[in-house]
This record gives sequence, structure tokens and C-alpha cells, in this order.
Amino acid sequence: MKIKRFVDKDSRSAMARIRAEMGADAVILSSKNVGDQIELVAAVDFDERDLNPQESPKPRFTEPETGSVPDTPTLGDLQRELGNLRGLLEGELAQLAWREMAEKPSVKAALFSRLTKLGLSRWLSGAVVDRLPAKGDLEDIWKKSLTMLSRKIRVTGDSLLNDGGVVALVGSTGVGKTTTIAKLAARFVMRHGAKQVGLITTDCYRIGGQEQLETFAGYLGIPMIVATDGFQLKAALDQLSSRKLVLIDTAGMSQRDIRLYEQFNTLKSVGYDIDAYLVLSATAQSGSLKELIQVFGRQALAGAMVTKVDESSSLGGLLDLVIKNNLPLAYVSAGQKVPEDIAPARVEYLMGKAADLMEAEERSIDRKLDKTPMTSSVAV
Repeated sequence: MKIKRFVDKDSRSAMARIRAEMGADAVILSSKNVGDQIELVAAVDFDERDLNPQESPKPRFTEPETGSVPDTPTLGDLQRELGNLRGLLEGELAQLAWREMAEKPSVKAALFSRLTKLGLSRWLSGAVVDRLPAKGDLEDIWKKSLTMLSRKIRVTGDSLLNDGGVVALVGSTGVGKTTTIAKLAARFVMRHGAKQVGLITTDCYRIGGQEQLETFAGYLGIPMIVATDGFQLKAALDQLSSRKLVLIDTAGMSQRDIRLYEQFNTLKSVGYDIDAYLVLSATAQSGSLKELIQVFGRQALAGAMVTKVDESSSLGGLLDLVIKNNLPLAYVSAGQKVPEDIAPARVEYLMGKAADLMEAEERSIDRKLDKTPMTSSVAV
């Protein structure tokens, strides 16, 4: 294990040196003030086998000649401590950086605060702030931060509606998969004709789910096939193989329901190259969205589609998750109208919408504060 001591003017500068010299796997062992500077002790490159008593020979210890008990920590103690530090590192460093900036008001502190109000995590906010100047006009630096974030968001363009393919929409209950499929199908019919589109539903759980899609299919004049298992799904795909676009509507379930993952595996087992797009509701909590991506796995997804943007009070958390997982965005839906309320994802629109929602929330808070009556604690 390599242990090194870093002394610098502040914790952020010291952490930057640690990352540069020791890499992202370094853990902080201690932190203390030394005069007007800060000292961080970091460790990296330790051998896990040396820390596991079951995998390494137990050292022999002789009984002390006196009755005192040595206070040297054991390898097990060190292992537990390093494990705790590793798990808490990201949150603790973000908190440390925030406290430091809060104590010294600056453009960076104001920018950090604004980015977190946007809905971004402290980790991503700190990463953006690190790369921007500490002095200057806040509004100019704010625009630069939005531009920096925009460059990290990937979009697919309109390739699905241009080129077609076999596409499955997956996700949890109530995110709008069926309505999104109807919008995409209608757009494709308008562009390529009804003979080029087919629909499949695997949803045998939700009451009325099949009927809703069947109604859409009848209105568009395209076929809709129900497939409740892998055998039926393959047969349906064989039947629709001449179609340029086949859209598969899957059953919506909780992200913690094992059947959601099993359903996803069925899509991958029928011998067709199926592009799976995760449907994300802009109204969902960041924790739920994170669990969804973990269920399917980033590498198994062709991208994501965002729904209910018109109902959301914040987009920052969703964009934070998309950036961290490098997940391409395909389409954005903001309303229930078919086929009007859907469009290819555009970075400028998403970042502008996120900023507008943040500003609207701030104005709402200000109005509530202005209307709050002043109370007096003076007894009469």
C-alpha cells in the first residue's frame, strides 16, 4: 500500500493533487488543518489479500511481557476502516468542498449552489465547478457551465423514425411506454406508410393495456400481436419481419420486481437484434431512475426516452443520471397528444428547460416568502 501526505492551501487543491498523482482509487485516511493550510493523508494500491485474514497467513504475536495491551490496529481493523472510507468518500469530499466554499463566498460557491438547485448531484456540480475560473461574472460562468454540461449529453437524433428496426420500450409502471409507442408508430406511418409498421405487446398484467394498444393500431391501420412468452414473441417477430419498424410494448412493473429483468432477458433470447430503450419519466425521483438503469445495465440499452417533461418540476436529476451513465437520449415527450407531443431529443432544449424549471422554482419560493406573515413573540 502506498501512503502519501499532501499539504495545500485548501482541501479542493489537495484533492486535485491526490487525483492527479494517485488516481481515482485513492482513499483519504485523515484530514487536519496545519496553520492556514490543510493536510490530507491518502492511500492507494493496497493488496486486498494482505487485508483479508482468511487469505493471508496469520502473523505470530508474542505475549507482551507487561500487562499492557498494545494499541496497534489489526489488519482487520484497517480493512473495515478503509471500506467505510471508500464508501463515504464521494459524499464526504463533496460536503467538505461545499463547506469550504460556503465559508469563503466566491463565484465558485455561487455556481455550486446554483448547479445543485438545478438538480445535479454534488459530485457532478463539484466536477463542473473545478473546471471553471474562480473569478468573473457569475452569469457568464453559469452559461459556460451549462455549455459544459450540454457537451456531456448524448442524443441519437431521429434515426429510429428514419431507419426503423426492432425496438422494445422497457421501464417501470406508469411512465408512458404505450402512449410513446403510439406516437412513434403514428409518426412512422406518416413518413413511410402503414405497411411498414407493426406492433407487439408482451403486457399481460395491466388491465386494459392490450386494448389500448389495439385501439391505436386499428386507428393507424397496422397489425398488433400479443406475445406472452418467448416462443410467441419469436413467432410474432417472424410474422412481422417484412416491416421496416416493429415496436414492442412491454409490461410495466416496479424497478424492484424481478419479473422486469426476466422480461428483458426474454427480449434478448429470441434470436432477433432488438434495441431496448429505457423509458424514463421526468417526474420520477432520481433514486428510482438510478435503480432502473441498474436493473437493465447500461451496456444492454440502446438509449433512453424521456416522458412527462410537461409535468416535471425539475430535470437536473434526470440529466445528472444520463450524464453519469453515458446513456444516449432518443426522444422527448411533453404531453398526451398523438402524434404531436414527441420530438427527437435536443440538448439545447433539455438544458434550457432544466434552467427554466429551476428559475420558476426559485420565483415560487420567493413569492411564498413574500406572502409569509411576520409573527411577533412579544407578549401583550
